[in-house]
Amino acid sequence: MATRSRARSVDRIDTDTERTPLLAGTPTPTTSTSTRSHSPEYSTTQSTSQTITNNDDDGDDCDDDAAAAASSHLRALLRPRVVILSLLLIFLIELGIGMNIPPSNAIMESIICKQMHPEVLLPPPSKPIPIDLPEPNIPHLPSTTTTTTPATITAPISTSIKNRSPITAATDPASPRGKIRHFAGGVVLVDDPVCKAPDVQGYLAMLRGWQNTFDCLPGIVGAVPYGILSDRWGRRPVLGLGLVGISASVAFTYFVFYFSDVLPLWTTWFASAFQLIGGGGPIVVAMVYTAVADVVPPIERATIFFQMAAVFLGSQMVAGPLGGAMLIWDPWIPLLVALLVLVIANLTVLFYPETVHLHDRKKPQEQHDGVRDDIPRGVKLVRKARENLADMRDFVLSNGNLVFLMLSLVFVVLGRYVGEILLQYSTDRYGWSWSTASMVLTVRNAGSLVTLLVLLPVASWFCTRRLGMESMTKDLWLARWSGIFQIVGSLTIAAAANGAVYSVGLTWFALGSGVSATTRSLLNSLVEEHHVGTLNSLIGFMETVGMTVSGPLLAKSLRIGLDLGGPWVGLPFLTAGVFFGVSTAIMWIFRLPGAQALPVEPSC
Repeated sequence: MATRSRARSVDRIDTDTERTPLLAGTPTPTTSTSTRSHSPEYSTTQSTSQTITNNDDDGDDCDDDAAAAASSHLRALLRPRVVILSLLLIFLIELGIGMNIPPSNAIMESIICKQMHPEVLLPPPSKPIPIDLPEPNIPHLPSTTTTTTPATITAPISTSIKNRSPITAATDPASPRGKIRHFAGGVVLVDDPVCKAPDVQGYLAMLRGWQNTFDCLPGIVGAVPYGILSDRWGRRPVLGLGLVGISASVAFTYFVFYFSDVLPLWTTWFASAFQLIGGGGPIVVAMVYTAVADVVPPIERATIFFQMAAVFLGSQMVAGPLGGAMLIWDPWIPLLVALLVLVIANLTVLFYPETVHLHDRKKPQEQHDGVRDDIPRGVKLVRKARENLADMRDFVLSNGNLVFLMLSLVFVVLGRYVGEILLQYSTDRYGWSWSTASMVLTVRNAGSLVTLLVLLPVASWFCTRRLGMESMTKDLWLARWSGIFQIVGSLTIAAAANGAVYSVGLTWFALGSGVSATTRSLLNSLVEEHHVGTLNSLIGFMETVGMTVSGPLLAKSLRIGLDLGGPWVGLPFLTAGVFFGVSTAIMWIFRLPGAQALPVEPSC
C-alpha cells in the first residue's frame, strides 16, 4: 500500500511538472534506472519496489490509453457538430456586421455633410412658376410716342416664361427620389458631390478609425479574464457573452443614428463599452478557433481553417451587396435585418457543444489535490490569472522563434484593415455611390472565396502529394506566397487610376486571402494540443493590438491622401503594402524547428 501511494505520488508530480519542449524550451529529463547499490538487501528491496512500481505504471499507462481512446472517440463524435455550427456562426456574425456597413457609412457621411455644409439642405433658388399668361393688350399710342419700350419689356418676360422648365421629382429636394431623402428618426441621406469633399471624408475616416480602436480595447482588457473563464466555464459561455456584447454595441449605434439631431456623432464610440461583455470580436474569434482546434486533428486543421475563412468571405460577398441594395429603399431596413441576424447568432450558441473537457489531462482526484475548498472564489481567480500570465510569459521567453512568427500576424492585421476602408475609398476616388461600391467589392470577395475553396486546397494537395512536403512546411510556403500576392494587390490598388485597374488590384489582393489561415494552422501545429488554447489566446491578443494601431494609422493616411489629392488618395494602400512587406519578410526569415524540437507523441 505504501509503495502504491508513493508510486501514485511520483506519477502526480511528473504530470504536474510536465512541459512540452516548445513551451518550456527543453524536454523534461527522464529518471535514470541504472543506479546500483552495494548492499544485496537494498538491491533486492529496490528491485521488488521497482517491479511493483513498474506494474503500477503499466496499469496507469493502460488507464491513460483507455482515456485517450475515449477522448479520441468523443472528438470524432463532436467534430461534425462543432465544425458545422462554427461555420454557421461565422456566416451569421459576418452577415450581420457586413450588412450594417453600407447604411452606417451613408448615414454617418450625411450627418457629417449636414454639419459641415448646411447649405446642402437649403432648397434651390426660387424660380418663376411656368404659368401661361395671355399677351398684354397694349393700346396704340400716338405717333409722337416711341413704341420700342413695350417690345423691350414684353420680350424678356415672355421668353423667361416660355423657356422655363417645370420642377420635377428628380430636382425637387422634397421628393423621395431626389438628392435629399428623409427617413425615420431624423435620418437624412444627402447625395451631393459636396459630401465627397476631403473635409467630410477625412472626418468620416477619423471617426471610423478610432471606432475600430475602441472596439479592440475590450479584447485587450478581457483577454486574460475571459481566457481564464473559458478554461473554468467552457468555450460556449464566453462565446455567448461575446455575441451579446456585440449585439448590444450595434444596437447602441442605431440609437445614436435615430437621435442624431440631439446626440453628436462621436458618441458612437461609447458603443465599444458594451463589448466589455464577452470581450468583443477578438474573444469570439478566439473561442471559435479554439473549439475547432479542440476537435480537429492537426493534419486536417488547415483545410478547416480555409473553410472558415471562405465562409467569412462568402458572407461578406453576400452582406455588402445586400445591405447596399436595401439602402436604396430605406437605410433602416438593412440595419434592422442585421440586428435580427445577430440575435439569431446568439440563439445558435445554445446548440454549440462544449469542448473544454477534451484536453483535460489530469484525473478528477488530482484536480483537487492541494486545493482548499474554503478558499474564496475571487482568490482562486486571481491565482489562476497569475498562473496564466506566468504561462504566457514562459511561452514568450522560451519560444522566441515561435513568437517571431506570430509577429507576422500583427503586420498582416495592420495591412488587412485597409479592407475596411475600401468602401469609402471607392466612393471617393471613383465617384461611385455606396450601393455601387458595395457591388464592385464583390470582385474581391468572390476572388477570395475561389482562392480559399479551390486554389489553396489544390495547392495544398499538390505540395503534400506531388512534392512530398510535410504539413508544416506546406503551410509555411503557402503563407509566404500569399503574402507576396497581398503586396502586389495593395500596390496595384494604390496606383489604379480607373475602375478596371482597381478591379485587377482587388483580384491580386484576393489571392493572398489565405495568409492568416495558413499561418494560424502552422502555429497550431507547432505546439501540443493542450497548449492550443494558450496559443490562440496569445494570437488573438497580438492581433487585437495590431487592429488597435491600424485603425487610426490608416485613417490618418487616408485623410492625408485626400488632402493631397490626385494619386495620393491611394496612400493607405501604399502603407498597407509596407505592412504586408514586413509580414512576408518575417515568414521568409522564419525557419521550422528541428525534429528534436517538434512535439512527438509517445510510443505505445
